[in-house]
Amino acid sequence: MLAAEPSVELFLTLGLVILAILSSNLALLSLIRLLAPARRLAISVPEEAELPKVLVQLPLFNEGELVERILGAVMALDWPRDRLEIQVLDDSIDGSLAVSRHAVSELRQRGVRIELLHRVERTAFKAGALAAGLERSDAPFVAVFDADFIPPRDFLRKTVGALLAGPDLAYVQTRWAHINREESLLTRIQARLLDSHFCVEQEARWRLGLPVPFNGTCGLWRREAILDAGGWEGDTLTEDLDLSLRARLRGWRSAYMMDLTVPGVLPNSARAWRVQQFRWTKGFVQCFVKLTPMIWRGSPLPLWQRLMVSLQMGQPLAFVVGGGCLFMGLPFMAGAAVGGETLGRVAILTSILGFAAPIAFLILAGPRGPVRSTAAEVLGSLVLTSGLLLSNARAGIEALMGHQTEFVRTPKARTQPGSSPKMRWRNGAIELSAGLGLLGFALLEQPFAVLYLAMVIGGLLGLGAMQMLDGIALSKPPGPRH
Repeated sequence: MLAAEPSVELFLTLGLVILAILSSNLALLSLIRLLAPARRLAISVPEEAELPKVLVQLPLFNEGELVERILGAVMALDWPRDRLEIQVLDDSIDGSLAVSRHAVSELRQRGVRIELLHRVERTAFKAGALAAGLERSDAPFVAVFDADFIPPRDFLRKTVGALLAGPDLAYVQTRWAHINREESLLTRIQARLLDSHFCVEQEARWRLGLPVPFNGTCGLWRREAILDAGGWEGDTLTEDLDLSLRARLRGWRSAYMMDLTVPGVLPNSARAWRVQQFRWTKGFVQCFVKLTPMIWRGSPLPLWQRLMVSLQMGQPLAFVVGGGCLFMGLPFMAGAAVGGETLGRVAILTSILGFAAPIAFLILAGPRGPVRSTAAEVLGSLVLTSGLLLSNARAGIEALMGHQTEFVRTPKARTQPGSSPKMRWRNGAIELSAGLGLLGFALLEQPFAVLYLAMVIGGLLGLGAMQMLDGIALSKPPGPRH
């Protein structure tokens, strides 16, 4: 047994300190959610004749099977037809565009103010489509819905009323609900993770007066704020977070309505979920690189808000740092190297925070059925999130290095082009190989290593297997239709 190299021990200790800080951020938000008083959002109720014009933007890409449903939901919105504009921003490259054209044509024949905008070049991806549509309308308020969501009838009455009551509000974000939560264990885990974001993190930020990031859909923007912040930009994969923070740096505030829910569809395949998480992770780190200098140089935000916003954007760096710590820590776990007393204490602190903070975060998302079911969702969330270590670490590293990639829409249908058995096995091979490799270290006679590695090994093996089995037997059979 050898003493660890001082440089390795130093870097490992610093990495663990960073992980402890990021875990402390989750713990702090959980405490705020528990202890801070709820905030009420003022909503103006103007006379019918005074209701403003609203533009509804529907960015689509190869989602023809969802066109009729989202258009039906938008048509059901409680808003005067002469003050409602609809834009179908369809950059599809498959047969979906024909579906959109047909649906838009039928609605126009009925007198609906709707247009279809199709770009041959997907410049700036979703951000570019939203920006192109905004140029074709002068509506003072803009609602954005992805195709897999179904806005409730009173959505505009409540959100427009909030922006009318708060002239310094740039936008209002609403909470996501989940149509297919009970479809499989995977969708239940995703729902738990998203609920922890919307019911704990977003609500805590709202109660504390912190910027509440826009989630890309199910929100209403003030046109003036979009333009004042510089408009939609496509240099990150999370154009929503980018614009919302740039608006805050310009002095605009944001609002959150947890009691207004918009149901949407969760990805029902492990590969689709992994792709979604890769995009979100990379986009957050891209915003961290892009906006951190702006936040710390001449920002109107007080010091504590600058710190909280920086931690918010940098939270996904936990995958990069965690992956590095795991790699550097393998000799210690195997008993081939011995660290100093400081490293041991930091490792214990990080382990406690690393388990306790996410568990509290997930539990505060709310009970869903029996205790056993809630426990399975919480444990499953921890394990599968650990299984994203390799994919999300790669996303973070690419963002830090400035490597640009295409905006990939999250497929919601289980059957996707290219999802042959051969491709399914290839998709999960990396996670399975890494999980089996780490399993060897867990089997060594180092008891403390087993607990730490169990989460990562279980996540890698589980996510790898689920990707290989996508579409075979992971979901419940559909029930009777009514």
